[in-house]
Amino acid sequence: MKRIFAYLLLTLLFTACKKDEIKSVYTLPAGTPSFTSTITSVVLDSTHRDDIAVHFAWSALSYGIRADVTYSLEFDTSNSMSHAVTFVMNADTAKHYTVAELNAIALQTGLEGNRAAPLYVRMKGEVRQNGTATNPSTIPVTYSAILAITVTAYAPGNVALLWVPGEYQGWNAATAPTIADAGGKGAYEGYIYFPDNASGNYTFKITTSPNWNDPAWGYESTTKMVKGGGNLYTPGKGYFLVKANVNSRDWSTTLTTWSLVGDAVASDWETDIPMTFDAASGTWIANSVAIKGAGGFKFRANKGWTLNYGPTDGKLVQDGGNISAPGGVAGNYKVVLNLSQAGNYTYTLTKL
Repeated sequence: MKRIFAYLLLTLLFTACKKDEIKSVYTLPAGTPSFTSTITSVVLDSTHRDDIAVHFAWSALSYGIRADVTYSLEFDTSNSMSHAVTFVMNADTAKHYTVAELNAIALQTGLEGNRAAPLYVRMKGEVRQNGTATNPSTIPVTYSAILAITVTAYAPGNVALLWVPGEYQGWNAATAPTIADAGGKGAYEGYIYFPDNASGNYTFKITTSPNWNDPAWGYESTTKMVKGGGNLYTPGKGYFLVKANVNSRDWSTTLTTWSLVGDAVASDWETDIPMTFDAASGTWIANSVAIKGAGGFKFRANKGWTLNYGPTDGKLVQDGGNISAPGGVAGNYKVVLNLSQAGNYTYTLTKL
């Protein structure tokens, strides 16, 4: 009896062990998932900013196992999708964008305002292990076909501009960088790089058009400007926030350096990841940033919170929201911050 009992016990244990080894086997979705757009071409009109511009829809994906599928939409100016801007849809299988939202996306990808150009978009589906963003799945990502939409975006907010010619660029008003009145209240601002020069001359003026036909705004005092005044100035070389209020006549320049801060790139919201200015592209770059699958980060100047930017409704704005890893996928990313276009600040995250 003892031998029979021992044999039965071993049989039960062996059977139980075999059951524990049973694993779920996934199957990739067959074919290319459907992905549709209600438009193939659109001219965006700022006077109808709250109207629906486009509706995207895609088929739900099944992997033959119980798994959470996260969907994202990727937008790019090239069908290589190598610098795509990603928006996470979670479990949704449809998304519409208003005129204002689509315009912001188009500008963020790099399309120019008032010029028809293709905007490429596709759906990405991915399985997250155990339904979390911090435990990546080994199941391959599934993509839809790429759709091309011809988009004519309107210039950033159709904002009023002022031009900033100076010694640093040969006093050429026609090619001078601009500052923008994004709020429509006469308060202009923008970021301008003043390179080193042997003369140590960092003077400039502010014109109302890309020429010298009208009297330029110039120096009256260290805080006030006046039409026809003397040269304004920065204290030296560097990347400056230039402000000019045509109503109060206040003006100022603030030297800035930029960094990333947040619990998605560090252990807290106080440790800054420095960025380097690239004069050739006019952008701030962090070449290899380890971004976590959870948490968020923002851009901030001079390691403080007076100037900080995050996305709101697809646009990078002062005191905006937090930025996260695209699709919640952790990894090393090239992070680029572009503040060179007044009124339309953008950023890109490219996985390395």
